[in-house]
Amino acid sequence: MVGAALAGSRVPTPSKSPLPPPPRRSGNHHHHHHPPHLFHSHSRDPSPTKKPGKLKPTLRKEPSSSGSESGPESKHKKKRHPLGPKHPNKHAEGTRKRWRDQITEREKKRYEGVWAANRGLHLHPSLLHPSVRRSIPDVDELKDEVVNFVVRDIWNRSRLPAHVLEEVWELVDGRGVGRLRREEFVVGMWLIDQVLKGKKLPVKVQESVWASVKGAGVKVRIRG
Repeated sequence: MVGAALAGSRVPTPSKSPLPPPPRRSGNHHHHHHPPHLFHSHSRDPSPTKKPGKLKPTLRKEPSSSGSESGPESKHKKKRHPLGPKHPNKHAEGTRKRWRDQITEREKKRYEGVWAANRGLHLHPSLLHPSVRRSIPDVDELKDEVVNFVVRDIWNRSRLPAHVLEEVWELVDGRGVGRLRREEFVVGMWLIDQVLKGKKLPVKVQESVWASVKGAGVKVRIRG
């Protein structure tokens, strides 16, 4: 599955990504705030417009006049259906896909592996604009966060539409600072996987989902 492949391997640094790199620093960095249309990439060429083709003849036979159901005999047959009237959605009631209320431990470890490989990238205090650095109570916490354009690089590999990824971002970005903590990143990855499985995004992430990802994360030593 695409979702499993997205979270099953460590992601290389954004410098090797085909996406356009962030703008070069000219005395300040603004990528730590949530820019508009974060997931709208202009690097991809629009798909060519397909020319409308001719409709192929259908294999369905036209109803003959002899098979008309306007007579009283046909109405009588309809009323005597042995199983009663058909309800096309009735059989799906028991198999309807519902959102789970928590993330499994196996899923959590898989997503945390991606987080651990990308946390702290481009977030060294020396790279921050002074105003951004002053707004952060504890700069040491940056080593456990993932900056927005790195998140964009990872999430775009799911090939989901940009507006869907933006909805995921809005669901997990509780601070609006352009960075995701471990819990936020993990829940975002999980939401993407659920969409890839055919489910629609919830209006709000349940508290039980957040509770299932809290706790100690994967510890990876960063060199340098």
